[in-house]
Amino acid sequence: MALRRASVGGCGVLERWLVGKRCPLEQTYNAIRTIASSSEGSPTIVTRQEKGGRVWGFGAVLGLASLAAMTSSMNADAPAAEKSTEGKETEENPYSIRHYKALGKLPDSITLYQYEVCPFCCKVKAFLDLHKLPYRVVEVDPLGKSELKWSDYKKVPVVLLDGSAQLNNSSSIISQLFVELKASETPSSSSSSSTMWFSSRTKKNSSSNNNTPDDSMVREEWRRWVDEKFVRAITVNIYRTANESFQTFDYITTHGNFGWAQRQAARIVGATMMWSLSNRLKKKYGIEGDVREALYTLAEEWAQGLQGQPFMGGATPSLADIEAFGVIRSITGTDTFHDLQHNTRISPWYERMMKEVGDSSRISEISIGA
Repeated sequence: MALRRASVGGCGVLERWLVGKRCPLEQTYNAIRTIASSSEGSPTIVTRQEKGGRVWGFGAVLGLASLAAMTSSMNADAPAAEKSTEGKETEENPYSIRHYKALGKLPDSITLYQYEVCPFCCKVKAFLDLHKLPYRVVEVDPLGKSELKWSDYKKVPVVLLDGSAQLNNSSSIISQLFVELKASETPSSSSSSSTMWFSSRTKKNSSSNNNTPDDSMVREEWRRWVDEKFVRAITVNIYRTANESFQTFDYITTHGNFGWAQRQAARIVGATMMWSLSNRLKKKYGIEGDVREALYTLAEEWAQGLQGQPFMGGATPSLADIEAFGVIRSITGTDTFHDLQHNTRISPWYERMMKEVGDSSRISEISIGA
């Protein structure tokens, strides 16, 4: 409790640094999140901070900027609530592949701009890995985002096809690439089903999945469930205790694009502050009661949704399977991941997905200077 009070005290210093007066903690959190998710702001604000709050302010910005890898990206990437009426689709619905048209051919090159442990980036990587589509990775600096200076869109993931066609938002990226895979099927492999999950470009044997319109809608709802419920529950859980918060930031900074100073600030200041703000996140995402039990309940909901089948897609993974798998894989090595595997019925499904996805099809990582 003393450490939590100390971290809240640090938040007070950061409040005065950001706005020049005492402000609600939520405003501070939103301000930091804005800094973390924008391509500018942090260098300018740092020059205005008071001398007494220099270490806390600088460390908090660096530390909380890394939050973009787990939480800011969630708000940026997860689609806004649909404005459609009950059951009706809109053109803004990224989960419905019926809204997407093939661009003409499978790309010769795919470049993914990402944070290594961002759950939404991991969704895209799971899709590419399963279909054995080779891709290159550009690790984005969560502070300056100079790697995305060419783009007006500053959130991750971003995908470039053949160096020109830009795709944003993980669900939209996956839907578009899925449509490209379907369009690339040879007549001999596509004649058995118009909803084949694997293309002739994959190393797996093609298999069909005869879906009814109702089946398709169910899977779209499960894709939405992953973004709007599952990711949020996981996010709150990885900051549930001081130990888990530090564990999470150790993982983030080990795999992310951080310099030494950024890494230390993120580990110490970011982890402490996110632990202190964990209850705020819980309220923000509408999670009641024990957060671990809430996560277990969602895992059980997923297990029940399988209805005895290997995957949500039946005999083969659907897009919902791929996306849920990618999100879970993003927290590998954490207590949350361990508890999820050992205290729920989701583990057998996850193991089957591991076998289906197989090895990564990443071919290299591109370094881009500022």
